[in-house]
Amino acid sequence: MSNRICCVVNCSNTYKNTSNVKFFRFPNRPYERELKNQWIRAINRLDDNGKLWQPINSSLVCGDHFVNNKPSKHPQSPDYIPSIFPKAYKKKTQNNQQREARYKRVLNRQDRTNKQYQDELPENLNELSESVFHNRNLTWDVSTQVAFDVTDSGFFNFECSFDNNNAMTQISGPSLVKYCNIQKIDQSCGPDYPLFDRYFHGFISIKNEQHLKDLTGTTFQVFYLLLSFLSDSSYYSFDKENRLLMFLIKIKLGITYSAISSIFNCSRQTTTRIFYNTLHILAIKTKEFIFWPSKYTVRETLPEAFKKNYQNCRCIIDCTEIKTEQPNTIEQRVYMYSRYKSSYTIKVLVAVTPNGMICFLSNCYGGRASDTFITNDSGFLSKLEPGDVVLADKGFPSIKTQCETNSNSILVMPPILHNGRFTEHEVIETYSVASVRIHVERVFARLKTYGILNKITMDLMPSIDNIMHTCCVLTNLQNPIIKE
Repeated sequence: MSNRICCVVNCSNTYKNTSNVKFFRFPNRPYERELKNQWIRAINRLDDNGKLWQPINSSLVCGDHFVNNKPSKHPQSPDYIPSIFPKAYKKKTQNNQQREARYKRVLNRQDRTNKQYQDELPENLNELSESVFHNRNLTWDVSTQVAFDVTDSGFFNFECSFDNNNAMTQISGPSLVKYCNIQKIDQSCGPDYPLFDRYFHGFISIKNEQHLKDLTGTTFQVFYLLLSFLSDSSYYSFDKENRLLMFLIKIKLGITYSAISSIFNCSRQTTTRIFYNTLHILAIKTKEFIFWPSKYTVRETLPEAFKKNYQNCRCIIDCTEIKTEQPNTIEQRVYMYSRYKSSYTIKVLVAVTPNGMICFLSNCYGGRASDTFITNDSGFLSKLEPGDVVLADKGFPSIKTQCETNSNSILVMPPILHNGRFTEHEVIETYSVASVRIHVERVFARLKTYGILNKITMDLMPSIDNIMHTCCVLTNLQNPIIKE
């Protein structure tokens, strides 16, 4: 209440000295921009620099400046803009009673026109939905049903066309040409189904699983599984289905918050809050979706490709790099620059079971970190048990000794070329390791189908661990890589 002060020059109405006077805000919706400018020009208040004053969110106009003490939405109403001002304005204003009488005459003419449409309907129309003519300004769905006694169909024509927010029907027949204009706000003329079903209205617009996969990369089964982790909240204007849909669209397509806000008709700030809130919840709820399975489970689900040479294979490990924007500080650039990619990256260690499931994910490191450092620092080696076989590429030579010493496990890597030429045994060993290690590359290929990982923006860096975890969970929830 304390900020209720009229902004009109020389108007002394405030919350303190008035009891029956109401205060009204300036029109602030996007489609009311011109109306707001008309209010500003009518008030004609100047800043100290001589320019036209611009209101702020808390600026108010009291009801004393309107003919009927409150604004009207009708463009022909005298209350459409404020028109009563103190003598300091020195404006020649029309007689308010005359303006009010003129406005009432306009409304009466519209009523007579409506009645004329009803009286002039031809008698050979057997059935016509009267609601279209009696309620020409309805804002809900309206449909018409028309039946005719037409002996010669060649002289009859019925058309329905749309122009912006107006729908026009034209009926042509022997000595019959009538038009009726009806306001079209979510209205349909003829079909029983809603006219705007072909436009996007959020989750209800997704009719089949292929549409959902294209937008989110998930099936309905996975979508409803993730949906069960979210709760209904009155804090947001969207239900949890649309909040999850917005989150998954960001993950899958990697488009900007502004683009998503345009799709869902909301502000960019709302989209941003929904994304981070959903990310935080799902990261906690799906924490156990990436787990280290027992040796017995791995052995029981071992694919045929591993049984010949790697029966004791526990997992396949590799590091992958994801490009980022250029960091803001020199220190960040030093830690995140990757010589291998010649750009700024983040790097993570991923372990995959032989059947293609991600069973270990490290935290994210700067692109400067080596594969060996990440493996030692992430705690991966502490999960190995005696006799475990771990497949890796040539980037992990320094941890081979640690695997054998600390956990009595075996690290299998392709042989490294020393004398410019592989022996026959080394060629066979290289092919053997590569034929099964390829599965981790297939997992990475799936992981990088999520557009948010195409190039990490700096605003996402504080939450990059949760983003990587969510992408890995969504990868695990897809169909198995090895079909058997």
